[in-house]
This record gives sequence, C-alpha cells and structure tokens, in this order.
Amino acid sequence: MSSSSTPPAYYPEGWDRERLLNSAATGEIATLSEEQRVRFREGLKEDLGPQGFNEFFDEMFKREIDTKGATPTAPVTEPPFMQVMRLQEERHGSDHRWAQWGFVVFTSPDVRDAALWKACHQRFDAILHDQVESYRGYKGLEDCVARMRFEWIEGGYDVDSSIAAVSEAYAEMDPPPGLNHSVCLYITPESLHSIIDSPSPSAAARKYRKDIPFVVAVSKRVPAETEKSSSAGGGGKEEEEYAGANWRGYFNVAVESLLDSFFSTVADDSRTPFEIGGNITGEDIYCDHTRWGIHKAGVGYWDKRAEPVSTEISVDQ
Repeated sequence: MSSSSTPPAYYPEGWDRERLLNSAATGEIATLSEEQRVRFREGLKEDLGPQGFNEFFDEMFKREIDTKGATPTAPVTEPPFMQVMRLQEERHGSDHRWAQWGFVVFTSPDVRDAALWKACHQRFDAILHDQVESYRGYKGLEDCVARMRFEWIEGGYDVDSSIAAVSEAYAEMDPPPGLNHSVCLYITPESLHSIIDSPSPSAAARKYRKDIPFVVAVSKRVPAETEKSSSAGGGGKEEEEYAGANWRGYFNVAVESLLDSFFSTVADDSRTPFEIGGNITGEDIYCDHTRWGIHKAGVGYWDKRAEPVSTEISVDQ
C-alpha cells in the first residue's frame, strides 16, 4: 500500500483521500472522467481488498448524506414473515389466521451452564429484535410481532442429545399451527457459542463476518441412518429415499435469517427440509436461497451460487 503522505498512483492527479471521500458531497466527483473513475475504482479494490473498497464508498456515501442533511429512505416493504401469513389468510380465509407464529426450539441436554444459557437466550432475542426493527413503521407490524412465539423446550424430551431424539420428540408434539412446521430448531453447545461469541449481525454486513450465529434446523422426519441406534422420525418412504441421497435430516441456519427467508419458506411448505438444506454440508450455514446464501464454515461469505437440490432419486438398473 502506498505511503499515507503520497496519494497512490491510481488517484486522480492532485487528489488525496479526503478530497475523494468528500467528492460526492461537494459534487466534485462529477468532474472526473469515466476513465479516471474506472482507474480509481480498480486501483482501490486491488490496494484495499473488497472489504476496504466497500468501506471507502460507504464512508463517501455517509459524508454525502451528512452534508445534504437528508437520508434517502425507501418505503418500508412488507416483511416476508407477514407476507406469508397474509397470503395464507387470503387463500384459506381469516379463520385460518395464526394466533401465534414462530418456532419450537429444543435445547441440548449438553448445555448445562446456566449463565451461558442465559447469555445465549438474551443474544438470540436481541438478534431477532434487530431484524424486526428493520421493518419498523410497516402497518400491522406491532400486532404481528406481539403474536410471535418461540416455544423453548429445555430437556425432558430424552436424555439423548442426538438429532434423532430431537426429531422424535418434535414429531410427538402438537404445537399450534403457526409453530408446527416441517422443522424445529435445536440449540447445541456449538450453536450456543456461535450465538454468544460471533459478531452481532447489526455490527457489520454478513460479508464482513467470518463467523455468524446459528442454530440447527432439524427435520421432523430424520432418516434412520442419521443415528445408528435411532428409531426416530417415523421413517416413511420419502425420508428413506432422501437418506439414500445423503440427506442428514438437519442443517445449520443463521439466526439472522430465521424471521425472513427461513420462516417464510417453511411456513407455507414451499420447500421440504431436504430442498432447503440438502446442499448444506459439514458446518456450513443456510442464510437464504440467493447467490450468496450459504455461509461457508471457516471461510465466511461465499461467492459461488449454490447448486439447486434435485429431489429425483436415482434407481439402479
């Protein structure tokens, strides 16, 4: 990187860092030719890397807004979790309005430290609160959030902490319709520490965070192969076929995605658990179905489009 006293060679002649950062606010940026802009952008990205490049232009935008005294605001859009419930009522009538909505959440019996569990629970709630805040001002949001419920199951379902035991316990439950999905959530010791120790989603965009808080999504029907000694999940032809396709019956999901992309997907059964998480392996984390939707363990933000899951089962001839 160039000396701070001498502007890098890719800067426009006579310009320094502060002048460039203020150029959008002063209007000077319009005096640069297209060639100068391209050269600067390419040089800056090579010099600072993708994160430094984005932070530079974030600061430029902030100074422009501070100078002009107004922040351009887009209309608050309908939250995905509200949209999926509204569409359900439109299809089936107001009698099908969910009095409560959310998820059933199991806690591993291996989580024994009360102080850590309290810290995890508080951080989990804070992340969800921040996600809701981004939709503040949308009509009906307060009523919808008042009906949000996460039913915490802390032990009592089995001394076994296996995925299969959780799946079996969930399959035997009869939660309200708004919490009765094809998956439940599971807090393991690993996910607990990810929630406590990972940077807060409100601190930086996901692409700047290598580690993100996650929980485990467990299918109500887990393949028998998931646990050698398991008799959980009720089996069924469909799950046996999925097991043949290396379907584990569970996957990690980002806490910051629970209310938006994840709830809206599982609430209307638009995708099976296998179709959502069948491509997720190891400790990778589901965030959404966009190009950047899988957070890679040990890597972070991933820039390769995930391959769509095929539900076709090959049969040996």
